[in-house]
Amino acid sequence: MTMTETAGARGALCATHEDDEIASLDALALSRAFSNRELSPVEVAGSLLDRIERLNPQVNAIVHLDREKTLEMARAAERRYISGSVLSPLDGVPVTVKDLSSIAGWPRRRGSLAFDGLSPCAEDTSCVARLREAGAVFLGKTATPDSGCKVVTRSAAHGVTLNPFDLTKTPGGSSGGASAALAMGFGPLAVGSDGAGSIRIPASLTNVFGLKPGFGRVPAFPPDIDMPHSVVGPMSRSVQDAAAMLAVMSRSEPRDAFAWPVPFCVPDDLADPDLRELVVAFSPRMGCRAPLEDHEVDELVLEAIPLLTGAGVRVLAEDPVWPVDPVEPFRIFWDTVCMATVDGFTQEKRSLLDPTILKAAEAGRMVSVSAYQSAMEQRLKITAASRAFFNRFDLLVCPVVATAAWPVEYDVPEGFAADDWRWCPYTFPWNMTGQPAASVPIGVTSEGLPVGVQIVGPWGGEENVLRAAAAIERRRHP
Repeated sequence: MTMTETAGARGALCATHEDDEIASLDALALSRAFSNRELSPVEVAGSLLDRIERLNPQVNAIVHLDREKTLEMARAAERRYISGSVLSPLDGVPVTVKDLSSIAGWPRRRGSLAFDGLSPCAEDTSCVARLREAGAVFLGKTATPDSGCKVVTRSAAHGVTLNPFDLTKTPGGSSGGASAALAMGFGPLAVGSDGAGSIRIPASLTNVFGLKPGFGRVPAFPPDIDMPHSVVGPMSRSVQDAAAMLAVMSRSEPRDAFAWPVPFCVPDDLADPDLRELVVAFSPRMGCRAPLEDHEVDELVLEAIPLLTGAGVRVLAEDPVWPVDPVEPFRIFWDTVCMATVDGFTQEKRSLLDPTILKAAEAGRMVSVSAYQSAMEQRLKITAASRAFFNRFDLLVCPVVATAAWPVEYDVPEGFAADDWRWCPYTFPWNMTGQPAASVPIGVTSEGLPVGVQIVGPWGGEENVLRAAAAIERRRHP
């Protein structure tokens, strides 16, 4: 067996298991290996399932496996390669799916004791359906906190997910199971979701790439009541893999009234982007109040600038100017969505929900119609201010989160209340504006903990976000 392509899976634990070369291959390398008959989808799926069974107890990233269903999908992909009827570049490639998304025939617990964790779902979530149509092989469901309600991955249903770089630290959340699985080599691709930073924060804390697409780029059905905040997006160990995954996930869904009518096209220069046409703003505080600061994180984020200028980017230091503090309206939206979540359950089931949701729901009940309308108006002003900013800049570079991974026993960094969003002001504004934003690995702290840098684009700007991320990746990890 010849392995001609590798993409360093940078998780600390996965790097200790040299017996499994398959785990280090990225999605597009696997696709080429399948086409060249160097590997088979069945061989890869079986190897990764064995790896998960062996190593998952160390991190608790995968919460559901169905070996036979996975191997059945892999066998179907293998037949397509043999017959020359390959469906897409992701045909036969293993994908994990965050357990907030449905897979037909698989259970979905959403990290919650209030959900039935045994009954199979009747149909795929839209992005899962697109991946199935492209021939992707579903490898397992990844852990999430109850209904995605935290920035760590801990639930009464599945326990605590740990960071592969340091088992005493969190991988973040709510897509922490997805990020930990990638770092452990449990497949090259992962479906994540992001309503306040839930793709970008865990990507930053575990040294993987994560993209929050703009609202409507990846169709959703049934619609999420948290529109436009919450979207589904790709997570991977390379930018090119994420771009290929986004191209599939963003395919048309006629039932989504907000889906973009213009298809996403993978940029043709991701291998070595020439970014001389781009003007990029660099903002180390993003115009926000920052009660949490870390000198090492600041220095690592700053290191993205020479990498981008090396690709031709013109970088200017400038902060966005917000008409109001984004945390104020966001807190209202968060609390009222939690209230709606709680109200969707019977009184008996509500007692099984995470206390974080119940506390936020109580705050949501105190929000008047007038206050909610004011928050809506503030969101419109914030979005207009962002549009004005991106009329002058093609991209914004800033932190993802002002800390590396924190101790796993805390829901948020020590010194902050669990419901205090001020400690991480760099992610949720872009959920309110509906713009694309990504976390790309930039380095590690003196303790060996990963840090990502955030790249934000205007509406419809996923291509340039990916190109800038690829430029950083190529120069940082040649």
